[in-house]
Amino acid sequence: MYPILLQLPAKALFFVALALALFSFVRNRIQRKRDPKVGATSTPLLLVLGAWALMGLRGGSWIPKADLLRQPWLPVPIYSYGVMLTTSLVVGWFLAMRLARQDGIRQEDAGAIYMWTAVWAVIGARLLYVITQPHEFSGPLDVVMLNRGGLVAYGGMLGGFFASWYGCHRRKIELLRWADVSAPSVVLGTGITRIGCLLFGCDYGKLTDVAWAIRFPKDAPAWKDHVRWHGLSPDAAWSLPVHPTQIYEMLVGFGLFGLLMLLRRVRKFSGQVFLGWVLGYGILRTIIEIYRGDDDRGNVGTLSTSQFIGIFSVLAGVGLLIVLVKKYRANPAGMRLWEIPLPSPPQLQEPRAQKRRKSR
Repeated sequence: MYPILLQLPAKALFFVALALALFSFVRNRIQRKRDPKVGATSTPLLLVLGAWALMGLRGGSWIPKADLLRQPWLPVPIYSYGVMLTTSLVVGWFLAMRLARQDGIRQEDAGAIYMWTAVWAVIGARLLYVITQPHEFSGPLDVVMLNRGGLVAYGGMLGGFFASWYGCHRRKIELLRWADVSAPSVVLGTGITRIGCLLFGCDYGKLTDVAWAIRFPKDAPAWKDHVRWHGLSPDAAWSLPVHPTQIYEMLVGFGLFGLLMLLRRVRKFSGQVFLGWVLGYGILRTIIEIYRGDDDRGNVGTLSTSQFIGIFSVLAGVGLLIVLVKKYRANPAGMRLWEIPLPSPPQLQEPRAQKRRKSR
């Protein structure tokens, strides 16, 4: 397994960030001289802050020193899970933009909703992990350090759902219209992200002797827990065989993605694709949880946190399905929202000063 894909030289990144900051500052100054309407950019400041963070976190000092550049800096690790999570967000972006265009959602609106949905999905995933595993964190700084602890998929889905609701509400876009656009991106992202889980070694399964069982190398989470709880020798090079639950979830993600894309072609009413995700993932994730062997998921009674949320989401999904079917039977055309054009955005109001000049 490969929890860290590669190590980048922090000192080189430090100089690259400073050089880009200088280039961005000079370029913006030139643009502002040519066109006074061009505003100042915050990019140079952000790059300088990034360089300062590299100096403090990898160079060992938050204050510039004369000998700081002569001493070695710690490299910047690129974690496999982070790479797969970023890949899922990028791929999901392009997919959502294409599906939004098909369903009549303006690209600028879809882009804004997707961006904030992604941000709050990561925040929600982290918060649910912190809630279920509070003993792993000694202070607020540990909470924001994503390399300590992990994320919970259902937390991300809940955070993303509420962000999507707010974004659609602000832009007068029906939530069900957007839900049928975003659901395929979510399940495709789930499949891609689980590749990162497999490479990192987290979210492993229970001990098993099935033919497709897998082992994790020394120092992987499964290996450490097997030494601690199952009598594995500390000299062992590999963990005991376990269910490849990361692969199970990866297959669920890719399989549901294919199903949802098919549903988009044959759907009868808006929300049908979204419900395919809610019901399909809720049922399959609840089953997969039976074979999980890690203890980083939290519990609600005899159920894991994800099982509890999965069962609740399935029940809520069945209730929503009944409501939407009734509405579709009563008004078939009105429930096919992707065929109904959205109203044009309101025209920007003229500045008051300009209005006063016209009135004179």
